[in-house]
Amino acid sequence: MKLYRFRQLTTCEEFCRVVEIIKTGEFWCSKFSEMNDPMEGVYYTPNSGIIDEIYNEKNKRKICSFSKIQGFENPAMWGYYAGGFKGIAIEIEVEETDEIKRVNYVAETPSTSDIDTILTTKLKVWECEYEYRFIKNVTSNKNKIGTITKVYLGNPYGDLVNTDKILNDNPTLQMYKKFKDELEEFLKKSEIPYANVVIIDNKVLENN
Repeated sequence: MKLYRFRQLTTCEEFCRVVEIIKTGEFWCSKFSEMNDPMEGVYYTPNSGIIDEIYNEKNKRKICSFSKIQGFENPAMWGYYAGGFKGIAIEIEVEETDEIKRVNYVAETPSTSDIDTILTTKLKVWECEYEYRFIKNVTSNKNKIGTITKVYLGNPYGDLVNTDKILNDNPTLQMYKKFKDELEEFLKKSEIPYANVVIIDNKVLENN
């Protein structure tokens, strides 16, 4: 199963982090309370006596979010998580195991005390992400997840008549192009496949 992790690429720190991920295969994992969903890990339970127990169990687990191909192909996802195409998507190959779980999208906050259900349930407003999660009870924030198989590079304004003018007038785009060029050289030396992407008919596709 192929999954995709988005990263921005407009600062030296972001570039170094991407290179580190590709070298090690290790991705940054966060606690539930550090995720971007304000309702992350929220649930209903009639038994208030177990709230502290559930919290402690949730807090032991580290989470790293990925998208299925449907999320990769959604231009909005590149806008949210890859800096408006000024970033990349890292493709990995994984097996759907106890550590890799599909997120379920529901209309209402779940009523449950099951930790896995709590951490793999989100409201439907998030379903455009087609999310799968690495979830594991570990102390380290960096964890090796799957095998990196390809890197896809955002290409903002890459096919326009006046692309050069747009780039020259935008310092952030200039920085992205600089780091993108450096990343391409690194990927060549590392013999990791990579490709630019393009938006066709409102879908992000590899630019063959």
